Amino acid sequence: MLLKKIAVGDLLYHAVHGLCRTNRVSQETSSGKKVLSYSLTPKVTSKMKTRFIIEASQIEASGFHTLISAKEANKVLEYLKVGDSTAIQENPARHLAQIIWSCACEKFCPKDQRKRQMLERAAKGLVGELALVFDIPAKKAAERIRKSLGSVASINSSVLAALARASEN
Repeated sequence: MLLKKIAVGDLLYHAVHGLCRTNRVSQETSSGKKVLSYSLTPKVTSKMKTRFIIEASQIEASGFHTLISAKEANKVLEYLKVGDSTAIQENPARHLAQIIWSCACEKFCPKDQRKRQMLERAAKGLVGELALVFDIPAKKAAERIRKSLGSVASINSSVLAALARASEN
C-alpha cells in the first residue's frame, strides 16, 4: 500500500510506537545523494522524547502507515470472524489480523519466542489502530477483536492473553 505524499502535521501509525505526527519534511544527504526524509514524533511522549527520522523510501518498510478507514477496520473485524482475506484489501491492519487469526486457530500456545513476540506486537498494533479508528478505548477495541474471533471454536489462550495485555496499554 503506497502512502500518499506526507506533509507536516500528517499522522502516521506504527504497531509498536502508536500514532506519530510528522514534524518536519526535509532533504537530507545520504551516501552523497539528496533524499526526502520525515521527522516523526509519537503523540504519546515518553521521558526519552523519542523522534524518528526516516527516508521517504523506507517509511513503509519501517512499519509506518496512514490509519485505515472505519470501513476497512470493519472489514478486518469481518475477516477475523471467517478467516477469508479475499474481501479486504492489503494493508498493515490486515497483516496484523492474519497473525492473530493464525495464532487463534492453533491448539497450543506458541513455544517459539519469536512467534509469541509477533503475536504480542500484532495484538498491540491492531488494538491500538482500531481504538483510534473507532475512537473507543483500547479495552473495547480488544473486546471487538475477541468477539470477532468468537467463531473460532476455542481461541488459543495466548491470543486471549495478548489481547488482554494490549488493552491495558
